[in-house]
Amino acid sequence: MISASTRRLSIFKTVADLGGFNIAAEHLGIAQPSVGAHIKALEKQAGQALFLRGRGTRASLTKAGEALYAYAVEILNRSEEASATLTGLGTAGSRQIAIAAQRALSNYFLPTPLAAFATRNPGIRIVTRTGTSENVLDMVRARAVDLGLFQSLGPVPGVRSQLLVNEPLVLVVAPRHPLARKANITAADLAGQAFVGPLRQSHYFHMIDQVLRRIGLHNYEVSMELQDFAAVIEMARHGAGIACEMLCCVKNEIQSGRLVPLKLAGPPVTMQIRCANLSPKSELVRQLIDTMRCGAPQ
Repeated sequence: MISASTRRLSIFKTVADLGGFNIAAEHLGIAQPSVGAHIKALEKQAGQALFLRGRGTRASLTKAGEALYAYAVEILNRSEEASATLTGLGTAGSRQIAIAAQRALSNYFLPTPLAAFATRNPGIRIVTRTGTSENVLDMVRARAVDLGLFQSLGPVPGVRSQLLVNEPLVLVVAPRHPLARKANITAADLAGQAFVGPLRQSHYFHMIDQVLRRIGLHNYEVSMELQDFAAVIEMARHGAGIACEMLCCVKNEIQSGRLVPLKLAGPPVTMQIRCANLSPKSELVRQLIDTMRCGAPQ
C-alpha cells in the first residue's frame, strides 16, 4: 500500500506530466537529486519501477506508474478541495481575499479592477503580496493565497490558470533614440541596437527572449540587466537601450512622451496575463476574476 505525502505525489505527477526529472526539478524550483529521491522512495514502496527511463527520451509511466498516477490525481484533487473549503470557512467571517501578483502587474494592471471590485463589495478585506512570477506560482501551490496573477506565453504545466487578457507588448526607447521616429522597423534594424531588460536567469527574461525570436530577432545585445522593473524603464528613458514591456506598464510613460514605442513591421505581439487559483473557487473569488477580465485597464 502506498503511503505518501501530497508533496511527494505532486512531484511524481509533475515528472509524469512534463516527461522528465530535470524539467520537473526546474519547474518546481528544487534540485534534480531531490526529485529523484522522492521517486525512488515511491518506487521502493511500490516494489517496482514507476517510469521507463532512457537517455535522451521522455520519461514514460510503467503500468504501476499509471496506476499510481490515477491515485495521485485523486488524492491531490481531494486535498485541493479540502484546502479550499477550509480556506473558505476560515475567511467567511472576515470576508478576506489574498492575492499574489507579479510586481509589474501589481502596480499597473491590478489597481483599476481591484478598486472597482472593492467599491462594489464594501467590507471585504483584500491582502496583496508581490514577487516574481515564480514567487506567485509558489504561493498558489502552497495555498498561501486565493489568486495569483502572472505573465505567461501560455498555460503553465501543472498549474490551473485561466487567461485574463492578451496584453500588447511594445519595444520602447528614449525620444532621442535613432529608431524613435522610424516607421516599419524590422529585425535587421534592431539587430545592432542595445537592449535593457530583466536578469538573464529570470523567467521573464526567457519569455521576452522568445518574443524577440518570434519577430525574427535571434542575435541581439543586452547591454544592461536589472532586477527591478522600474529600473529597466528608467534606463530606457535615459537612453541606455531598448526595453520590451507590456503596454499597460509603460502606457503613462508613452502618453507623457518620456518613452516612444517603436513602429514594428509585421503583426503585433502579445503576452498573456493569467490568473492561477485554487479549485473550487468561492463566489467572491469568481467575481474578482470576472472583474479583472472585464475591467482591465485599456
